[in-house]
Formats: sequence, C-alpha cells, structure tokens
Amino acid sequence: MKFQKKILKKYKARILFVLLFLLLIISCGKQTFLFEFSTEKVDRDIVDEIKKLKGLPPPGLLYSDTKYEVWKTCSGEWGGTIYFKNKKSGKIYYAEATCPVSVNKINNKYYISNSLSHLLGSSDIIEITDPEKMEQTTRISLYHPDIITREYESHSSKGTKKLIDTVGAVIMSSFVYKQNLYSILLNHSSTKATISELRDNKFHTIKEIDKDLFSEHPLIIKESETHQKIYLQRPKAGILEIKENKIKFISYTKSKK
Repeated sequence: MKFQKKILKKYKARILFVLLFLLLIISCGKQTFLFEFSTEKVDRDIVDEIKKLKGLPPPGLLYSDTKYEVWKTCSGEWGGTIYFKNKKSGKIYYAEATCPVSVNKINNKYYISNSLSHLLGSSDIIEITDPEKMEQTTRISLYHPDIITREYESHSSKGTKKLIDTVGAVIMSSFVYKQNLYSILLNHSSTKATISELRDNKFHTIKEIDKDLFSEHPLIIKESETHQKIYLQRPKAGILEIKENKIKFISYTKSKK
C-alpha cells in the first residue's frame, strides 16, 4: 500500500494531465457532432425559387412575437437602429445597432445580432431585457437597402447591454438551439466560415463550414426560434436550412444565362 501511494504521489501530475487530455478529446468530439450537416443538389434556379415565395415581411421587419414587432434601419458605417413597437399600445422604443441582421429570444430576453461589412468588418450582439427601458421615439424610419437614413439613426444605448463586440468577423444570421445562441460567422483574416456559440461573452467555434455558404445579403425566412431558411444567390446558390441542430444545404445548380 505504501509503495502504491509513493507511485501515485510521484506520478500524480502526469496522471492528472492524461485525464485532462482525455476529457478535452471527449469534449471536442461532442462539439463536432453537436450539429448534423447534410447537402442536396437540385437542378433548379434559386431566383425562380425566391420569386415563388409569398407573404414576405416588409423591408426592415426582422421579428415579431405576441407583444412586439421588431424593425431595423441601417446606414452602413453611419450607424443603424433597432426598433421595438408595442403591438397593443403602439409605442415605439429604439436603440443604436449597426446593423441588425437577426433577432432571437431566449428566456424572455432579446438578442440582437449586428453586423457591418465595411472595411475589415465588425459585429456585435446586444441583449435587451425590457425594450420599454430604451429611448422612446414617435416613428420607425423608412428602410430600404438603397436608402441612407443616417439622420434618423439612434445614438442611444439605453436599455441595452453589449455582450460581445468584434472586429474582423461578420455575422450572416443567428439561431437558437437548446437555449443557446449560435451565429454563422465569416472571419475576414482567415476567410473561414464557422458556426460559433456565444458563451461567456465570447464566440466559441463549434464547426467550420464552407465559406461559400456565407453571404452578406441573404434572404432569411424565420419560421420559429429554432427553424429558419437562408436563401443564397452567391457565392453558392441555394438554401441553407437550420432546424434545431440539423443544418441542410440545398444547392441550386441551374442558373439563367
């Protein structure tokens, strides 16, 4: 017994190192298989598919639940704004957000993912616990990608909390799985696209994906908090569908000449 204790004491550090290493391998393995990724090819034109869509939301409307409509405006490097309109009272609350691409709700808190491709690109995520603690305004400015609304953009951060602020990475969309927030990111320095989890106010890479599945101007149809379809015309034409932890890319191989 004394001999065993001596051996254990002598090699304790090595044993702990091996155990930690094994735990790390197991953890990485679990992360790799967190999402199921599949692909499919169809001989159709994505433009024709988009034209068939009906009941699309008006430009600027990002999200809607039982209490609020959530709208956005964007003036590029001159700023952007997120608006919450109370459906019952009609009152509108707003804050700066440059520029909103996705709104998600977890445990009654709203998470606004913002992204700007100007220069190196930048992105951030803000948390809003109570929209009615933001500044109040009387109207939602007209939004259109070709209309600059800089004079109306909010410069207030009242009622918001910035969780992460990055330079060199942009967000295409964010989604929820098991009450965690994930974002599809493109890192400009490494030209890698990833699915990353927001954890402890940092992005943690869960899975690398083909960078050609990232588009700065996709059409996003949100079916629910855990289900969305992202229509891409370039670089690769197709639909990236995210439903819970299942991610499927349908490649549209036909195009008009």
